[in-house]
Amino acid sequence: MIRLIVTDMDGCLLDEKGALPPDFNAAFDLMQKNNVLFTAASGRAISGVKRPFGDYAENMAFISDNGARAYYHGDFLFSRTLGISEYMPVITELRKNKALLTVACGETRAWIENTEIITPEMEEELSKYYSEWYKCEFENIPERIVKLAVLYFDDIEKNIYPDFIKFDNEKICVQVTAFVWMDIYEKGISKGGAIKAMQDKLGIAKDETIVFGDYLNDISMAEYAAVSYAPANAHPDVRNAFTETIKSNSEYGVTEKIINLLR
Repeated sequence: MIRLIVTDMDGCLLDEKGALPPDFNAAFDLMQKNNVLFTAASGRAISGVKRPFGDYAENMAFISDNGARAYYHGDFLFSRTLGISEYMPVITELRKNKALLTVACGETRAWIENTEIITPEMEEELSKYYSEWYKCEFENIPERIVKLAVLYFDDIEKNIYPDFIKFDNEKICVQVTAFVWMDIYEKGISKGGAIKAMQDKLGIAKDETIVFGDYLNDISMAEYAAVSYAPANAHPDVRNAFTETIKSNSEYGVTEKIINLLR
């Protein structure tokens, strides 16, 4: 019996243009008829997670910021934040590379120091995740921070991440979350941990949960699911960690699998 379906968005549920699959309505109707809670899990802030779903969002749950926050029926299930001072050592190092665009994701807003380097390509990528952003020196941000998100277009896992592994410690986690994104956030936060919190809160078992993911920040979800599915375009480490490989996101593998399972 399936009661909870959790899927990553970019590179997984959404196609290469960031759009929902054409059969999403059929999949969503089946989930509603079978009393399955559909949850979108993403590194995006909550506004960016909800945006592609439109009216569907009213009957969904959401995991945002790679598991730092979770929402159900418009309310927080939980939210974890840190003061900006915890991030200052890594911020000092980030500032040395002028090609990096760092977003400080606050409780209510996204903050950027070096807005002058934002190119049209960067703006297009940012707009997928943040409806708007504000210029501010990071030391002066007037709220607690959910995470830092670092944007770099030339294989961030290979070219940037190795220089920041040293900042992964007992308080801070450094994680590659996409080909062009790296996130820094409170240790212990993960999409898998958010799923476990939802299961405990809503009385849903691991054996009643299935998940879909494509990148390294999705691997933790498999621990809390009966079955895990990776699209064919997923990172090799995800395909190795998950139960089954399905069609790619451009072939709409997630919704095809949901429809087949629920029918």
